[in-house]
Amino acid sequence: MPKVGIVVLNHNGKELAESCLRSVMASPYTNKDIILVDNASTDGSVEYLASVFPNVLILKNSANLGVAGGRNCGFREAVRCGSDYVLSLDNDTRIDDQLIDELVKVAESDPRIGVVGPKTYSDDGSRTIQCSGGRITYTQNVCVQRGMGEADRGQYDEIEDVDYFPGFGFMARREVFEKLNFVDEAFYGYGHEDTDFCWRAAQLGYRVVYAPKAVMWHRGSTTIGGYSPRKKYLEAVNSAYFVRKYGAPKDCLKYAFFSGFGLIYALATQFFRGNHRAVFAKARGIWDGLRKPLA
Repeated sequence: MPKVGIVVLNHNGKELAESCLRSVMASPYTNKDIILVDNASTDGSVEYLASVFPNVLILKNSANLGVAGGRNCGFREAVRCGSDYVLSLDNDTRIDDQLIDELVKVAESDPRIGVVGPKTYSDDGSRTIQCSGGRITYTQNVCVQRGMGEADRGQYDEIEDVDYFPGFGFMARREVFEKLNFVDEAFYGYGHEDTDFCWRAAQLGYRVVYAPKAVMWHRGSTTIGGYSPRKKYLEAVNSAYFVRKYGAPKDCLKYAFFSGFGLIYALATQFFRGNHRAVFAKARGIWDGLRKPLA
């Protein structure tokens, strides 16, 4: 039975993290280590979770290292502890008790599988799909999550290769983390550190595979908000940076076209909702992402 290191990232979400950890501990998969990375919470998360889960290793960061930096703290610790696979989760997720078994089963079926991910539902009781793997499109948000907002009618019930999985729920082999030097922390904040990780794994010849029998639930946008200026700015910076890093000329033109019209549409629809500052923040993020030095 391969050893699985489970890394949960938390920032000011102790109740959410408690629910996530309880679902992880309910898994019958025995050969697992659980690591909670706290990104400088101020809500007493560390003290509370340490009292409820005394056997969970908690790594407390003195500063908020962002999504990529926070995840890397846990990923490196899991690799150091000898994990064969590392499972990445956010604090606002819950996993089915068979998720780890199903992910491991698919990963072990082919040594070329470097990254494997689940079917994710919105955690609102609706049975609505949030993600069944993703595709890179080079439109304004660079990528899309397959099935988002769709009712589950069995349309995503086949094991198949995809382009990426969101960081809130994917598992990768230890050797992939080691060869890629973990997640690229140039993607600070929100978005595309996960897309970048899966893309680089594919460039090394690894498969990124969707495992539909592995199931989890995700709330989403609980830390940084839904249509907030901060979220839209960070998304835009990372989107433009990703396109510059990997996009062919036709991909860059496609991104420029969709981003330009997307900003006009967003301003027209969001202005009267009071979200115009988020639209301006997105425009500023695109500009900053185009100027950001490539690593």
